[in-house]
Amino acid sequence: MRVAIFGPTFPIRGGISHYTTILVEHLRKKHEVLFISYKKQYPDFLYPGRSQIDPSEVSLSTDCERIFSFTNPFSWFKAARRAFEFNPEIVLFSWVSPALAIQFRIISGLIKRKLPAAKIVFLCHNVAMHEERKIDIALSRFAFKHSDHFIVHGHESKDNLLRLVPDSTVSVVGLPTYEPLSRVSKEYKKNAREKLSIGDEDQVILFFGFVRPYKGLSYLLRAVPIALKEVRNLFVLVVGEFWEGKNEYEKLVEELGIGSIVRIIDRYVPNEELSLCFGASDVVVLPYTQASGSAIVQLAYGFDKPVITTMVGDIPEAVEQGKTGFLVEPENSESLAKAIVRFFSEKKAEEFRENIRQARERFSWDNLVRCIEQIAKG
Repeated sequence: MRVAIFGPTFPIRGGISHYTTILVEHLRKKHEVLFISYKKQYPDFLYPGRSQIDPSEVSLSTDCERIFSFTNPFSWFKAARRAFEFNPEIVLFSWVSPALAIQFRIISGLIKRKLPAAKIVFLCHNVAMHEERKIDIALSRFAFKHSDHFIVHGHESKDNLLRLVPDSTVSVVGLPTYEPLSRVSKEYKKNAREKLSIGDEDQVILFFGFVRPYKGLSYLLRAVPIALKEVRNLFVLVVGEFWEGKNEYEKLVEELGIGSIVRIIDRYVPNEELSLCFGASDVVVLPYTQASGSAIVQLAYGFDKPVITTMVGDIPEAVEQGKTGFLVEPENSESLAKAIVRFFSEKKAEEFRENIRQARERFSWDNLVRCIEQIAKG
């Protein structure tokens, strides 16, 4: 089978870049794959972070052809022509944002016109945007015009997609674990804690990823004083680039009187340092107020780390309540604090880690590859 795939890869940073790269590597075990990536993903004015470039010295990378850029229409036609030459049975578009709607609509339309038998498939990481606007809905519908099939990573995303594009054909495959990222560094837990100046007896919570309002960091911070009443030696690592409002979070930490046990690391973490953060932690806490899914959950699983997170989007399909983590209601610091207390007081870490290891097959990349193969066949 010949597969063409459009999406980001290193040095573009972020979970979708890792996702696409890992998927391409797994597809290449059995199939011919043309991977067409960006020269540049977005103009800087559309990207709220400090840089789109991944600073990792140790990268997940794979062979690709960097052909198209956001602002150059000639590159979109060039990318489509390259796909014509490859003559794929299936063409995958890694979809994360309506910002790419025009580009993907034009490229998919050109391919469909030239290669009508090729299946056009959108891999949808975000169906409903975190801060959705009417224009996002319109742009998404515009982008999906030529799609024959969609792949999403949960049933709520499927429902959202069918509301957006009724009568679509949609497959649901669980988001695979980001276990390959756990191999890029060899820090052990003790070494990680030493490097971060965290005590061996500390009970460490990790909040990881870009800090944006929907990530719910404020609810975690407010949960900490409540949990402290029952959990000794609690320590909170907040690791990730703040896209907005850092001063407000720092003021909240000060108001709550938890500055001595909260450490904020405001930057994008390169691959080789991931095991410092995850290796030093006991549990990853993700208090989303809304979400479609979470690559951070699967990144945590790749490091055998349990999670405490919220019942939003597709996340309840990835977290087995009381087995690989705890699920709580969103925007509820009291419930979050109770889950934190339960995790540490009942000493759930090892039990949950073993359950995560046993669940690996459910989050296998082979499941996604098999889905793509079935779509191509018919």
